[in-house]
Order: sequence, then C-alpha cells, then structure tokens
Amino acid sequence: MVPHDNAGLQRAYGYPYAAPPHDYVFTEGRAETFRGEVDLSERHPVIAVGSNRAPEQLRRKFGIGPGCEIPVTWAWMHGYDVVYCAHLAGYGSVPATLHSSPGTEVRVAVTWLTESQLARMHETENVGESYVYGTFEEEVIDLGDGRPVRRAGCYITRRGALALEGSPVALAEVEARNRRFVSLGQRAKLAAVHRYFGDRPDLEEWILSMLGEENRERRAALAVALGENVAAFEDPRFTIVLG
Repeated sequence: MVPHDNAGLQRAYGYPYAAPPHDYVFTEGRAETFRGEVDLSERHPVIAVGSNRAPEQLRRKFGIGPGCEIPVTWAWMHGYDVVYCAHLAGYGSVPATLHSSPGTEVRVAVTWLTESQLARMHETENVGESYVYGTFEEEVIDLGDGRPVRRAGCYITRRGALALEGSPVALAEVEARNRRFVSLGQRAKLAAVHRYFGDRPDLEEWILSMLGEENRERRAALAVALGENVAAFEDPRFTIVLG
C-alpha cells in the first residue's frame, strides 16, 4: 500500500497546482501582488495553460535566487479550452494543452518573460519533442487591465489532445465559460488513463512506476498507446515559431 502522503503522488495529483487568483509577480521564489511595478513592454507574453501559472512550478524552473522577476497576469482566451494532452509528464501528471472550442472562453495565466527567461522556459517545455512553441493572433486573447492587444506565445503539445471517448477532456481546475467538453480533475483523469492502459492493478503504484528519468521508456510506450486516441490541434490563428 502506497502512503497517501507520498510526495510523488502529491505532485502528480496536484497539477496544475495552486495559483493566486489575482495578478502577481514571481520574485525570489515568492508570489507578490502585481501592481505594475515591472515594465511589460519589452517582455514576451506567454500563455500558461497548465502548471506554469503556479508559483510552485516557477520555483522548480527558475529557482529562488535574487534578480528573477516574472509577472503573471490573468487573461481570457476566446474560442479555446484547456484540455489534457496525450502523454504523461515525468512527474506523473497528465499535462495540459489548448484546443479549439468555439463559443468557449477560458481563463489562462500569462507569464511575461525576458529573452533569457523565454529560452529557459523552452528548455523546460522540451520544445521540439513534447511541444511546439508559437504565437496566437491578437484577437484570440484579452490580456486584461487595459493592456495593448498583441500576439501571445503558447506551448502546444505535439501529440494531440487525449480523446479516449472521442473528444478532448477539459481540466476541471481551469475556469471556463460556456464549456463544451466534459471536464475532469487530475486525479480522476489519471484514474481514467489507468483504467484503459494501466499495467499494474493499483492506481497509485502504477503512477509511481511512471515517475522520473528511470521510467522514461514506460512513459514513451504509454504515449504510443495514447496516440491512438487523440484530437489534433489545427488552427490558422496559431503560427509555429519553434518545434
């Protein structure tokens, strides 16, 4: 029996992790209310549909050292929803991607990155293998707070959205208006993937058997199986830049 306080399980189940409900600036590992003290004009707005919205994940990717400031603001995207990818992350979660959903508005975070921070984010997103990076046309996102309309970057899975029952499934943890897709929380989604593809009877033992670099091949084999049940992302308003 796996202890329920197991750190690996907590991280797997916790995705996309808690984020402040208001705009904030990630600075030295802390989340402080953003009041416009950082100039956004020379930074890249990059849409965070999953864990990149959360201080917990930004700490993992950028550390807690001095000099690292990342404003994170909230925005609404028009005609999309945040859905599950057709692969498992190295920390055991089913990660998120965007998918077209006419009539839906979904609340996403926007990380405002410098050139060096954007390069680091590309590394952590495994651009070219797991994701492509591109930009959306200006009209699909409302950056809020009177900010100028501009193109925003985003990471889109190369593997497609997982569609075990014929259509993508939205992340229940992500707020949306007029949602068309069925939504599930992370724990329920992992249970569904295990029900279809688990090779060990216990869900939590199966999740733990997928964690880390040592189980990379197991996750790759699962991705191949999941790849038989995907909805591809095709959108003329998105232009691929890398990947």
